[in-house]
Amino acid sequence: MKTSINLHLIIYIVAATLLTACENEIPYNAGQRDPMLIMNALLDAGRTENFVYLHLNEGNKTCRLNEATLTLYVNGNPMESPQAISPDEYYQSQKDQLDEKQYEALLKSMRFKLFRLNTVLKPGDDIRLEATAEGGKYHVRSHVTVPQPIQSLQVDTCTALLRQWGSMKAYRQYRITMQDIPNEKNYYRLEIVNSKEFQCSLLTNCRDENGNFIVDENDRYVYTTTYDTVRYTYTNLINREDVILTDGHVTNSDDDENAMFPNIENKYNIFNDNRLSNSSATLKVYTPLYDDNYDILLSLNYTSCLLKHTITVRLLSLPESYYRYLKALNCMDDDDYDEALMEPVNLPSNVEGGLGFVGVSSAAQYIIEMPDKQWKW
Repeated sequence: MKTSINLHLIIYIVAATLLTACENEIPYNAGQRDPMLIMNALLDAGRTENFVYLHLNEGNKTCRLNEATLTLYVNGNPMESPQAISPDEYYQSQKDQLDEKQYEALLKSMRFKLFRLNTVLKPGDDIRLEATAEGGKYHVRSHVTVPQPIQSLQVDTCTALLRQWGSMKAYRQYRITMQDIPNEKNYYRLEIVNSKEFQCSLLTNCRDENGNFIVDENDRYVYTTTYDTVRYTYTNLINREDVILTDGHVTNSDDDENAMFPNIENKYNIFNDNRLSNSSATLKVYTPLYDDNYDILLSLNYTSCLLKHTITVRLLSLPESYYRYLKALNCMDDDDYDEALMEPVNLPSNVEGGLGFVGVSSAAQYIIEMPDKQWKW
């Protein structure tokens, strides 16, 4: 999130404009037309890159933000005032997929400002973000403190059958044992990242000026070798069997397929320590095995590939406001949420002088290196 914040998190804030601040109420007014600066960031302690988004909101739409500045303060000291990322850098990955006119139109369509922070945050740091826009016409700030991570994390994993969509299928099961931070109220988020890296090589026959294959003195074909690395990242997680992550509402595949009553899924895998205060607990979750590489290998069209597969289990400590923010998003992002039947959802805001949310987390993590796989053809 860290962390690069997902754009849909921003869209909720910009579109809804219905936010309850941690210290003050910001009422919704559909007729409001006074522009407000929106600042969003989900920061992750220990990361060498974190991102901050600035949008300009007017009523129920976003406006173009022409100029903005951002300053990061850590423990009262100014640490960083980065330049906004240019549209060309932001859309660089799409440059080769569009023609020149389409790419220029895409660059001009960027209405927000994105800033990259390189200061490494540490647990206990007092963080303040201040932003101005349009020559100082708008000025917002947010203050958060980096929480302490848990000190004990153990992960055991195996392959297990799980009923999904009417049939039994093999999944990777995780039993994650953690120790709650003692003598305080705590909030957490579980994240499992499967990272696949294909290190590929392609052999191409060398030809002379007449188009004939070139051979060496032993009549063996001469090749040139091209190297490339392709990466895939997966974060899907099944938590329906865990008492803590479902807050006691454990379900199975049949419940999911034949649900008679709305059930808000814990998509962000957040929880508090109500069921494990000052003690240890073991979470049980599943992810797909991600071992079907055939289609990926065909699409790469290389002579040989080496797959390195890494699983990173992260247990993030969150401030209460961050937990409340993700809990609200769980509802707003769920197909079963019905405003007519359920309590209205308010997104918390901790940005003074404007709107938005700044969250910060610190993680304990456990890394599993899967055996390498090699293909040649």
